[in-house]
Amino acid sequence: MKTNITKVVSADEAMKLVKSGATLVVGGAGGVQEPDALLAALLRRYRQTGEPRNLTEIHPIRTGEVEGRGTSIFGEPGLVSRMIGGSMWPVGVPQVIQRIHDCEMEAYNLPIGIIYALLEAAAAGRPGVVSSIGLGTCMDPRQGGGALNAISTARLVEPITLGSKEYLFYRALPVDCAFIRGTVADTAGNISMDEEPAICGPLILAQAARANGGKVIAQVKKVVPFGELDPRMVRVPGIFVDAVVEHPEQWQTTRVKFDPTAVGLARRGLGPLPEIPPLQRAVLRRALRLANPGDALAIGFGLPGYLPAIAVQEGRYEELTFTIEHGVVGGLNGYAAGGSTFPMAHDPQAIIDAAEQLRGYAGGCVDCAYLGVGEVDGEGNVNVSKFGDRIPGSGGFIEITQGIRRIVFCTTIGDKGKRKFVPKVQQKTFSAQRALATGQSIHYVTENATFRLTEKGLTLVEVDAGVDIQQDILAKIGCQVAVAQDLITTQERGDRNYAEGV
Repeated sequence: MKTNITKVVSADEAMKLVKSGATLVVGGAGGVQEPDALLAALLRRYRQTGEPRNLTEIHPIRTGEVEGRGTSIFGEPGLVSRMIGGSMWPVGVPQVIQRIHDCEMEAYNLPIGIIYALLEAAAAGRPGVVSSIGLGTCMDPRQGGGALNAISTARLVEPITLGSKEYLFYRALPVDCAFIRGTVADTAGNISMDEEPAICGPLILAQAARANGGKVIAQVKKVVPFGELDPRMVRVPGIFVDAVVEHPEQWQTTRVKFDPTAVGLARRGLGPLPEIPPLQRAVLRRALRLANPGDALAIGFGLPGYLPAIAVQEGRYEELTFTIEHGVVGGLNGYAAGGSTFPMAHDPQAIIDAAEQLRGYAGGCVDCAYLGVGEVDGEGNVNVSKFGDRIPGSGGFIEITQGIRRIVFCTTIGDKGKRKFVPKVQQKTFSAQRALATGQSIHYVTENATFRLTEKGLTLVEVDAGVDIQQDILAKIGCQVAVAQDLITTQERGDRNYAEGV
């Protein structure tokens, strides 16, 4: 291209590329890679002009860590008529979730890795993705197909048989416009990710839009003249970018302007660490005993996010490698380091694209996964995606639990055991039946007991010394469980004495 041509425009000018009825895909994850200036400009234009309206909005991962930011803007009436997301909202019922409940927009929840794969399929001109991911769960069309309300009747996924095996076919998601974010761009639209603590599919999103004849709008912190970027640092080439919006006030995360330890430019080290409440600490200490030296571990959102801090305290941090679904390998994730932004790590070993990480999880490329629990029933099924009015969404949970061979679910009984351990989960995000059929090793760890998935369902296999099984466990949970004949009693002081904070 001619070096005197620039793709740099204002955010308001860039929004003219987004047309009513278009399919818009938005990059980012929670508090990282949020294209906040673009989203603010889109909402501003809509409120001022009524355009664009009736968008189909796709986000592999919900972006914006707090209400009012990120994908929560799509709760504005009339702006979006259909939403497809890998994660929706973790707590409460913000406006966008209320609109879903009120059937004011179609809404679908699909696994994060599947959405990335569908965008990749659209970029390559393929009809969709064939995968076993989602079989037997709420993604299976026989259990809802990811639809979140009564008006969401499109068939985005259907069962198929290849040879003698059953799979799910997910239809590709053509895109008209993509919002992505980087750190530095040159005037030709080449984009680097120097300060991004996670990389959430920007190239896949851009290629999906361009393959469909659509537009790509990139937000960056800084623009430099053409030719100044090291080509080895370019993660999205300018040939895939239509407009660049410079946002000098762009923060690295929702809550931090810039932390060099999140991108390997400085070292944080292993202290100080957050104070983890005794009940939760007891769960994680018990769970950590199931990790083998040398294991690469996937850790999920919520309670397991603190596991690296426990590993430090237990002297096991150096023998394990922790990974998160957003593409970060190694280091202390945001929770374990005492922060509130999960999709990042301090002192990471590597930062790859989230789509690449989830592809590896789906193929079982790490040894074991540690995940939280919303609900678990006596069969061993787990729900993390929908609870009454709340719709957190499945996130990367299904790729992780169906791809990785060893799974450790972490939860507390405490005084909420009957809400956690229920007769039947509201939605199956994890299918116990499928796990048994594929021979996975599944544990469910609490503060004073460990359960295992067996042919009998949820089976109590280990308790702390001094625990009254009937009074301290069975009477406090809301589902029937089996008790192993060879039940193990552990003597580890501290795990059983969580109430004293030992």
